[in-house]
Parts: sequence; structure tokens; C-alpha cells
Amino acid sequence: MRTLTDMPAAAEGERIVRPVRDLPDFARLSYLTFVLVALLNHAWFVDLSDPTPLEAFEGGSLATQLLFGSMLLAGLPMVLHLGLDRLKPLASRPVVIFGGWLLITSLISSDPMLSLRRLALFGIAAFLSVSLILVARSARQLADAFAMAGGTILAASYLGLVLVPNLTMHSAYDLTGEINHNGLWRGIFPHKNEAGMAMTIIVILGLFVGAVRDRWLGWTMSAAAAVFLVGSGSKTPLFTLAMVLGLTWLCGLIRLRAVRIVLLTGPVLLMMTATIGSILFPPVRAVLDMVMTDATFTARNEIWAFAIDHIAQKPLTGFGFGAFWLTERTVYGSVVDPDSNWVQTATQAHNSFLDSAIAMGLPGFAITLLVFIVMPLRDYLARARDGRTDASGELFLRLWQLVLLSASFETILFNPNTPAFSMIVMSIAGLRLLRVRPVVV
Repeated sequence: MRTLTDMPAAAEGERIVRPVRDLPDFARLSYLTFVLVALLNHAWFVDLSDPTPLEAFEGGSLATQLLFGSMLLAGLPMVLHLGLDRLKPLASRPVVIFGGWLLITSLISSDPMLSLRRLALFGIAAFLSVSLILVARSARQLADAFAMAGGTILAASYLGLVLVPNLTMHSAYDLTGEINHNGLWRGIFPHKNEAGMAMTIIVILGLFVGAVRDRWLGWTMSAAAAVFLVGSGSKTPLFTLAMVLGLTWLCGLIRLRAVRIVLLTGPVLLMMTATIGSILFPPVRAVLDMVMTDATFTARNEIWAFAIDHIAQKPLTGFGFGAFWLTERTVYGSVVDPDSNWVQTATQAHNSFLDSAIAMGLPGFAITLLVFIVMPLRDYLARARDGRTDASGELFLRLWQLVLLSASFETILFNPNTPAFSMIVMSIAGLRLLRVRPVVV
């Protein structure tokens, strides 16, 4: 990874790029590490037997807002100091359209003030995620930050299992209503599923550390995260991780562009078909019933049907960003089937693509596919024309695939409170920068 200051002198006839001002490595590394830890998890050691912090965590606490605001105040001057020209390649036409439509639908949402507040947090988290690769001086420095942040989270989570197991393991006293989670590890995270996703991310970050910084440090980090992932009992992240590592490995071996497109988009489209398609198309549902022992996806199909019914009510603009779930419209709305009225208290659609349509209508759904799938795919293919890629490219590719494969079962593309959101934003920006200018190598 290089910055513009590392670029060689321009040849005759080429445009000369003026070097940007520098920042001390200590300031860069401190910022990167702190932001990474906060983005991976900013609600440490939540007591699930106490309803007060649970309500604050679900609704968005003042502490969270202050934390993200303080990180913005630290990161924005650093990016401005290094030069705003670094952000220009990221302002592609699809991204501008996405941001504009998200803002418009928030302004005309069923609760504009709520949508705008949540949109502000969304924007801050997106900026912080992008700033990680803008502030880092080199791949080694970014790897150092990954190692320090990942090591901090792993050490705290493992020590918590020994010192405060009531705050780091699920128990019968949890108020989440999930009695089958007793004894599963969650570490410093509020839930074992969040711990599972974070540990999956740390495995990928560790592989990057091993590739560009120190092999044994990176492998130890990945192994420790993998062990914790197994202890969390999160089967979906474990399965997804294996898929991601296998698919990206194959992409490094196969040079045929068409095959790589199928490898990277096929599983994502298959997940979307199995989830959304199971509600919209009866033949898909019939096939799933034959091949799966539990084709309800842990009763998510009822939530998906509820979401699709409401998308049909406002197909053009949606209900506004974050202005549908747990609002009066859903909680106190009429229900056709009294036995399924529990879906009205759901906090999300458990599907990022459905939630994009709920928030921004069908145009927003289409733009989401363009920004989160089509655009990163084009950037990757343009960068790795011969089938080979470097450590930075593999990092961004793996994180991008990880989150996309998980997006059909969780609303993570639009939830800045999750580590997956920050990782896919960083990976999309990284793939873009790798293609358009040699800022990250």
C-alpha cells in the first residue's frame, strides 16, 4: 500500500501530482486502531439479565452517538489534512445516486426526523470505514492496526470467559428468550451471533496480517478467532467463512472472467433466490421444502412475507430509512393471521435487500444491487485481469463476499451498529481505489 507521497516522479508529459501533507505514524496508527475496535464492537460486556442496557443498545444510546461523533471529529481533520482528492474516486455515479435517493426517501419518509437521525449515523459510520484506508500509510501499517485491534478484542473476550463469565457467555438468566444458547460464548459482544460475525472478520484480517506483516502473528490471530467462533456456536458465519475462503481461492486460480463472475455472484444470487424467492415463487418454496429439513429459516420466512406485503404498499419510495420496524405502523397494524403477530415486533427484515426496498422502494433495491454487488465486482475484475491479486485485493474481496453472503439473512448493509457494515464499506472503497489510482497497493 502506498500513498501519493510514495509515488515516483512523473515522466515527461505526465501530470505532476503535488505531494500531500504528512501525518505522524503514531497519530495514524492510534486513530486506525481505536476506530477499528469501536467499529468491530462498541458495546462491551453487556449484561443480558438487565433490561436497561438492552433497551439502550437496541434503540441507540447516547454513548454510542457520542462515540461515533468523537471519532468523526478526529477522523475528518486527518482526511482533510491528507487531501480531499483521495475521496474523489469514491464519488462514482452509482454512489452519488444511491446517496441522493437515500436522502430523498428519508426526507419524505413516514418519520423524517427518525430517518434523518439514523441516516446521520449511517453516514458517519461509512466515513469512518472509508477513512481506515485513507489514513493508513501502507499495507503494513494497516496490518499493524488490524493486529492491535483484533488482539485487543480477542484478549478481552478470552479473559472475560475466565474473569466475568456471566457477561461473556449466554445463560438461563438472559432476557433474550433464547434458552438454547446457554453456555455459548459471546465474549465482549451483546450476542453470540455478533461475536460469530466479528470473529469471522478477525480471521480474514489475520490472514492479511500474515501476508503483509508477520506470518505467525497473523496465523495465531486467525486461529484464536476461529476457536472462539466455534465456541460461539454460530454455524452460519462458520459456513460462510469456509465458502468465502474457497471462492476467493478459486478466483485466484481461474483466469476466465465469466467463471470468476459466476463464482462471486452465483452464491449471492442463490441465497437471494432461496430467501426472497421462497416467498414470491411457489416452485422455489416447493424445492426448498424437499431439500431442507427446516425450510422456514428459523421462522424468518414469516418476517419476509410481512416485509414483502408492505413493500407492495409503497413500492416507489418505501417507508424511509429506519422508519418501519418497531414503529406504530408495524407494531399496532392489523394482522391477517393472529398466530403470526409476533413478526410485528421484529427489529429488522433479516434480509438486507428486503430492507433496502422497505426503506427506499424498489428503485432503492435496484440501486443497492448496483452499489453493493455490481460496482465492486467490476472494480475487482478490472484490477485482477490475469486472475492474480495482491494481499490488499484479497482482503477486500474476502470481506466483500463475507458480508454479501450474510446479507440475505441479516440486515447488515444498512446497520452501522454491526461490524459487517463497516467491513463491506471499507472493502467496496478499497476495491475502487485499487482500480482507479495507486493509493492502496
